[in-house]
Amino acid sequence: MTAPYGAEATAARSPEGRPLGISAKSSPLRIDLNTGEVVFDGEYDAVGVRLERFALQSVVRRFLWGSRTAKCLRLRRRDKASVEVWKSKEHGSASFGGLQTCGSVWACPVCASKISERRRGELLNAIDQHKASGGEVLLLTLTNPHYSGDRLADLLKGQALAMSRFNSTKAALALWSWMGCIGTVRAWEVTQGENGWHPHFHLLAFVRASVSLSEARNRVYAVWSTGCRLAGLPVPSEVHGVDVRDGSEAAAYASKWGLDQEMTKGHMKKAKKGRTPFDLLRAYLYDEDKHAMGLFKGYVEAFKGKRQLVWSKGLKEHFRIGEESDEEIAARQDDRAFLLGEITVDEWRKILRFDVRGEVLELARHGWEPVRRFLDSLPGNEK
Repeated sequence: MTAPYGAEATAARSPEGRPLGISAKSSPLRIDLNTGEVVFDGEYDAVGVRLERFALQSVVRRFLWGSRTAKCLRLRRRDKASVEVWKSKEHGSASFGGLQTCGSVWACPVCASKISERRRGELLNAIDQHKASGGEVLLLTLTNPHYSGDRLADLLKGQALAMSRFNSTKAALALWSWMGCIGTVRAWEVTQGENGWHPHFHLLAFVRASVSLSEARNRVYAVWSTGCRLAGLPVPSEVHGVDVRDGSEAAAYASKWGLDQEMTKGHMKKAKKGRTPFDLLRAYLYDEDKHAMGLFKGYVEAFKGKRQLVWSKGLKEHFRIGEESDEEIAARQDDRAFLLGEITVDEWRKILRFDVRGEVLELARHGWEPVRRFLDSLPGNEK
């Protein structure tokens, strides 16, 4: 197995003497087979997670050479003569400045982490405001039958058409009116398992209070199953095609949205219940699973240009939440961060050579001196 870091890099230690590196622990997540939802179920190694993001991004670079993600947080911006290291005053975390970013929530583990954290905050903000005004938020999960031979691109095309029907038919408009729905936020998610790809929608529906969940489920199923039929998709069963949860479940979903991109799942070689796209990357990183990498490349191509979160028209304005693209979030520097230090071009080349970007940021959490000592210790810096 090829190690994710060079031998010299893995010898790096924190100021307290703890080795820096990835810990392939047992998974703190599981996937609900009925809904495809990623469920947090345990503790995780925060340092290992942060280091793993850069290791996974390096895997993407190897197989998507020439893509924006392959250049993300590696190439300097043209207006910068050095690479900056910034430290957050609020969280104590460190980040790079002066580098190009890709802003891909689908392909880039590093950008996806930053973007999902911002989007999670927006969701919770909207839910809090709506509940304070006396409203309720429902969590709807919509899917359709899928099989191991289905092409992901075909499934996505069909689901997009079914969702268009779900939102625009007379029955759909009557459903939203009955709920007193002022708007929705839709998330498109996908897992992969023994039955192939499992794309599905989660919708947060901002409705009036006291909506009957059983009646809502029946009405939603009627509209969704019709949408699937009109889109040429297999019509789902009432048991597996639709799920409707109350406000507590909706808030819990919003709180952990994006956690499949935040947490480590460790060794996934023997996983049978389902894997997220980034688990496919992990399967290659830890097991050199070439089939998993082929699946990941197909996934990236299928989701290219698609939006992961879609707010219905006017809903963000209603909650006074500003518009910001994924690319803008990925490139933005924390307003509460300060410049900790700068890395020269030659030093940055060595950091890339040994693939230790994550280690540099972990050391930066403890100040600039540990970073300086680490950079001076890299091979090729001997005087």
